[in-house]
Amino acid sequence: MMLAGLFAGALFLGLLVGDRWYFRTLSAEASRYGCKVGRGAARLEAISLTQIHACFDALGLLPMRHGVVRLFIESNRLLLRPRYPTRWAFLWIWPMKATIDLQADGEAVVLASTKRTPWASAILTGAWFLIVTVGTLATIISYAVEGGLASSSGVLMASGILTLGLFFIFSGLVTVVMAYRMENNRLAVLHQEFEEVVTGRAPVTR
Repeated sequence: MMLAGLFAGALFLGLLVGDRWYFRTLSAEASRYGCKVGRGAARLEAISLTQIHACFDALGLLPMRHGVVRLFIESNRLLLRPRYPTRWAFLWIWPMKATIDLQADGEAVVLASTKRTPWASAILTGAWFLIVTVGTLATIISYAVEGGLASSSGVLMASGILTLGLFFIFSGLVTVVMAYRMENNRLAVLHQEFEEVVTGRAPVTR
């Protein structure tokens, strides 16, 4: 039994590491990997796809101060991956990246972006909220079935259980929202740097 538990734990850890590693890979196949968490659109005037392509090196890379942008010229798609300030960024539970599909529109280029987070992060977050919600409701229902609400002290106890469950859910929501806003800001900064480079407002760094 212990061996089975160790094997399951190692398999779970391997899946988490593999999910995070593939999410951060700068390949065409991995660019669309991840759970979609947002969309956006922008428009660059007086610029062409050729001008954008010229900003990238032979490998399709454009290093930026706050990350890296990868060009997949066959599909006119960009991958934006922010750079994290510490070497422990691999352990950050809600990293985000963005893919941008380029489309020429006259003398402008339309940028349609899709933001993604690792599947493991999305599944674990959803599972945590589900466990807390179901656990709180199951505890209250079980308590009521056993006659715990027959007295004022029992009602007070049930109210405390419900309040504690709601507190955990609210704390989780605040944490997720703050993490999303922080990661979204990282992507926004990287996106702004990219626009400044392709429009000539900032030099290309090699």
